[in-house]
Amino acid sequence: MRHLSPQAIDSMQCQNLVKGLKISIPRKFDHICSSCANGKSHRFLFPNSSSTHYTKMKLVVMDITGLMSVPTWDGFLYALVIVKVSCRYPVGRLLCTKEDIGVTICDVLAMLERQSRLKVCCLCSNNGSEFVNDTMNTFCHHNGIIHETTIPYIPEQNRITKRAIVIFFEMVQSMLYTANISLRYWGKAFSYAVHIRSLSATTGLDGVVPYEA
Repeated sequence: MRHLSPQAIDSMQCQNLVKGLKISIPRKFDHICSSCANGKSHRFLFPNSSSTHYTKMKLVVMDITGLMSVPTWDGFLYALVIVKVSCRYPVGRLLCTKEDIGVTICDVLAMLERQSRLKVCCLCSNNGSEFVNDTMNTFCHHNGIIHETTIPYIPEQNRITKRAIVIFFEMVQSMLYTANISLRYWGKAFSYAVHIRSLSATTGLDGVVPYEA
């Protein structure tokens, strides 16, 4: 039947739409056709983990989350997360508007380069205008940095920062709920969550925390 769905075949048989069509008992389909799974899927599944090894400052990934429904006491509405892939060391910054992203990224990368005494080789972000603009293009061009962008609608390519953001804000929600304080303190909780994660063990490292790697 050229890989027609089981439900469609069963419906055709029940309504006598095809002469001579008979379905053997039982009608419960207890297996998945691998050809259908591969041929009808929009894309292959991404692996849960990666074995790719990156040297220090070889790759830095970044992403932003917001607009938050409640601003902080200082008026921040966005949270920027930058991660060194080699050691999973995170850096978090609070922003009032997306227009501040370019300058903030330049400052964070300069700090990481000074601390590690190494130059950033490659950046990875999504295709949003906050990351792909004249400021970022000029900065990367002058510093010899390759700026890679993810394919639209495939956030898995930037899963390191996506997962980091989820972890940070799960911690934020837990801290705010435990302390029973105003949601306007989410910025302070976010900064604390990033600091704690940089000093905590991670599956990407063995015997060392991101801050020391």
